[in-house]
Amino acid sequence: MKPVRWLLIALVLVVGGGCGDAGDSPPVRSATLLFAGDLMLGREIAPVAEADPAGMFEDVRFVVRSADIAAANLESPLTDRPHLDPAVHALEASPELAGLVGSAGFDVLALANNHAGDAGAASVVDTMGAVAAGGMSVVGGGVDAATAAAPLIVERDGLRIAYLAFDATGHGLAAGATPGVAPWDAGDAEQAVRDARDRADIVTVSIHGGIEYLARTDTYLGTIAEQLADWGADVVWGHGPHVVQPVWTIQSDERTTVVATSLGNFLFDQVVPGTTTGALLEVLVSETGVRAYRVGAVAHADRRVHFTGWDEPDGDAVLFDRAWWNPVVPAEAGDRTSPESFSPGDLTAAGVGDVTGDGERELVASFRRPFRETLVNQSYPHITWTDTSGRSAHLGVYHHDSLEQVWVAGSLPLPVNDLAVCGAGLALGFGGFGDERISATGAWVWDGFGFWYSAELAGTGTPACVDIDGDGLTEPAVVGR
Repeated sequence: MKPVRWLLIALVLVVGGGCGDAGDSPPVRSATLLFAGDLMLGREIAPVAEADPAGMFEDVRFVVRSADIAAANLESPLTDRPHLDPAVHALEASPELAGLVGSAGFDVLALANNHAGDAGAASVVDTMGAVAAGGMSVVGGGVDAATAAAPLIVERDGLRIAYLAFDATGHGLAAGATPGVAPWDAGDAEQAVRDARDRADIVTVSIHGGIEYLARTDTYLGTIAEQLADWGADVVWGHGPHVVQPVWTIQSDERTTVVATSLGNFLFDQVVPGTTTGALLEVLVSETGVRAYRVGAVAHADRRVHFTGWDEPDGDAVLFDRAWWNPVVPAEAGDRTSPESFSPGDLTAAGVGDVTGDGERELVASFRRPFRETLVNQSYPHITWTDTSGRSAHLGVYHHDSLEQVWVAGSLPLPVNDLAVCGAGLALGFGGFGDERISATGAWVWDGFGFWYSAELAGTGTPACVDIDGDGLTEPAVVGR
């Protein structure tokens, strides 16, 4: 539930205003890429899929399908062939279950893992056929070594995204003259990444391996990630430890590489602590590389995948598509222009921009004025509405030249002590009455009649702006968190 103080935003006075076209923008080539961890459809998952196929991915489908391209590691051979080695876990599943995965919104399934060939080389071919019948593509598996190691190139909005996948466990059925998966070999992987770099705008690499149940990146996976970044990978997404490991970035002069050495289990029947939850990694990319990323969580203790929300950014944050992301591109200060005089009250912060998107410049002003009782503030007597001078806090939008009011918020329970006007909204720094320090930050976006407001980010930070999708318009951001 939102804090009570922001319920008041819905009860403000609206005078004029409206939404408009921000003007012609150059064509933008960008895409959102979603990555999930281990997906297993056999063993104890299979009867759930048979009994409740619609419910398997019902609670996560909206997240998966909202991404432009979604990928996961398929840890089940999709085949009717018998399991070969009784000493190895039997994870085979019916080929028909590929349709459930495709309907959930996945586009790409990585096969480069240690279980892909557990029913023999022919089962890799069976899996490839089942995945194709489910409307998806495979990477990291093939009828021979060249096919298994070849990049999958997917195009979205004019962007070419390359997918590569390698089995780094050392136990997968390596493709050769017969079907199998692409094994990790540093020399071969380097050549594959560099070749993909020449053919695509974005290069992503799937790695299966690492120490099981370790909740931190081990040296082996960390070294692989650093090598891949050096060779030109934009995203390294891993799986195999069956638990979630931290997401981090590698910065170079050429690019920022987002690294998730283990996204844990997207869907599995394991019960070891940490294995009934997993992570989702979503990355915003453009022709210039990675722009931002965010991490979400899923849970599947009942053998059905439930999305439990996106994590709050650890550091700097940018509001994109009305959600907080971790930016990896530089921020701008944002406009903080103040008028020479302002009759509605005492200014605390101001900026100028086309915040309503109508093509005209507006002044956005945070100010204080003598307190006036209203039905709203009378309804919340436990909230402090004034500073020591008896002034209440407000934020308003005014026509730049005439200072005619467009929109103004009634008394704010948390004053705006700093703001930056961005092309797509406002970045705000909140503080208490009598305390000019920033104790929380947030963002507001004009919706035609007033502002939609984001979830608050606790703690200090400086309002800023970031052109996160490269369209020439900046989004609200917070830096220095």
